[in-house]
Amino acid sequence: MAISAEAEKPARPRREDQTAERRRALLEATVSVIGKLGLTGLTMKTVADAAGCSYGVTAFHFQSKDGLLLAALDHMLEEYEALRQPLCEGGETAGETAARRLRAMIESDFDGRVSSARQMAAWLAFWAEAARNPAYRQRCAEVKARYRRSTAEDLAALAAARGATIDADQVSATLNAIIDGYWIANLVNGQTGPEGRAAGIRACLAYLDGLFPGDFPAPAL
Repeated sequence: MAISAEAEKPARPRREDQTAERRRALLEATVSVIGKLGLTGLTMKTVADAAGCSYGVTAFHFQSKDGLLLAALDHMLEEYEALRQPLCEGGETAGETAARRLRAMIESDFDGRVSSARQMAAWLAFWAEAARNPAYRQRCAEVKARYRRSTAEDLAALAAARGATIDADQVSATLNAIIDGYWIANLVNGQTGPEGRAAGIRACLAYLDGLFPGDFPAPAL
């Protein structure tokens, strides 16, 4: 059967898809600019230049610098969630599921797509500014509280499965503090590459393995 010339033409991207792609490109550019210039050095123009578009396009999508920065923060959170979720699946028993989720949380926090120098610089810029900006503080506090709560739930489930007695809230707070500490230390010491990320993972697993022997073996060097 003959195919018409019209049918052979590739489908044009929908306007909605083009708009979403442009918005995503602007948010990625924003994260890159934050990593280089910080929040105070960023302007709508520097983001537009980094994304290869006009100031008007950037203003159309985000209206203001504050709107752009809040959208970039939400974008980073969404990327983290998308990376973490598949790693948390699996496990045959309640203990295995909880241990797998805890390990997945640690591995995703030190995944290069989340803890690259660019990403960590952006995260730390938002954390530092949270002391002065209520909107950043609220978002960062909500994220921290959510992850500490979900980590504590997994720790409590693992402790119940293993017959161990722990303060799940305290262990969760300590584990998250270890992760934050390695993020800051790796960035300050210029160790944001694979070796620095692996060191952070080993430290977290060593802490948990002391509480649950055999559940969190360190990865091979």
